[in-house]
Amino acid sequence: MSIPISRRPIKRAGSGRRIRPGDLRALGLRHTSSMLCAATARRKTLKVGLVAHPGNAAVPGGGEVQLIETLRALAQLPVAPRLWRPELDRHEDVDCLHLFGSHPEWLPLVAAARRAGRRVALSTIAWFDLGSRWHEPASLRHRIRGTLGQGARSLCPWIPSRRRRLYQAVDVLLPNSQAEADQLVRYFGVARSKIRVVPNGARPSFGHAAPEPFATLAGGSGFILCAGRIEPRKNQLALIQALHGHERPLVILGDVVPGQERYAEACRRAASDNVRFLPALAHDDSLLASAYAACGCLILPSWFETPGLVALEAAMSGTPLVLTDRGATREYFGELALYVSPGDRQGMRRMIERALAAGRNPLLADQARQRYTWRAAAEATYEAYASLL
Repeated sequence: MSIPISRRPIKRAGSGRRIRPGDLRALGLRHTSSMLCAATARRKTLKVGLVAHPGNAAVPGGGEVQLIETLRALAQLPVAPRLWRPELDRHEDVDCLHLFGSHPEWLPLVAAARRAGRRVALSTIAWFDLGSRWHEPASLRHRIRGTLGQGARSLCPWIPSRRRRLYQAVDVLLPNSQAEADQLVRYFGVARSKIRVVPNGARPSFGHAAPEPFATLAGGSGFILCAGRIEPRKNQLALIQALHGHERPLVILGDVVPGQERYAEACRRAASDNVRFLPALAHDDSLLASAYAACGCLILPSWFETPGLVALEAAMSGTPLVLTDRGATREYFGELALYVSPGDRQGMRRMIERALAAGRNPLLADQARQRYTWRAAAEATYEAYASLL
């Protein structure tokens, strides 16, 4: 029997996936050349500018963490990486640009890089199906247009669009999975020769955390953990409804996406007394690793994940995983996780109970530490750069 979650507020700044101001300076994209000592920078030969979309500054997600950790890991390779700001930095200072996210707004930047004779890599961080488009954190009008467009693209991949132009314009695409790569080919006519799959990663240190710090603050261990930004795509409302009356406490760890306050309020109204909402922790906060160690299982009931950085982080400690069956989750975890449809509330409850009964899996932890580190991701990224230059 688990210890009930305390109702006392946790007086601590941050939680789940908040990026510290020192990482991206609130995504104002300050120079981070200082992250490398001058002697190290002089030894590097390949100069790469990594570019984050400033629109995600308010509630950074997995894409921003991917950029930060990729930059840090690349600095250990024959690369001089830096955060690059379109409004302040010069193309002449880098050999190529690396953009993060499938934002059509990147098109003018790609065109400018082309004129300057610079190559461009793009980490797509995308998933395309009708369910995911309908549950985007956007207006009803935008979701209807996106759903209809996705249906049309399934039938006619040559249909022009800004996103298709973006994928065709860059030099190399870096999806996080083979499944995502297949979608780029199927829906946008991308040549396989310009695709390099770069798996996502996590820090192995997530596997060495003690459960006591988070358990002490939360008032107990063995709870069900759902970590991620609060928005319809992450599907917290269905999870809360699925676990109504469950004996185990549920901890929702994450910040509300701007514009999704009504959805967050619906989640709070549906929550029973054993549901606790906590703000996002910094991605390198030791309390986040402690949360994975303290929980009974992690669930991501999202409408898609590619595969979800929190799943990789939790896997480092062998935390039992219940993951959406949409996206690239099976490609990463195979038989070492349990899967559920995001619309199947009874299935969520059933799989969570199975995960809680199974306990921690050392095989899952071993696979995560061997395959899914940021060092491995950086090496694959470096190979993609080298193929361009």
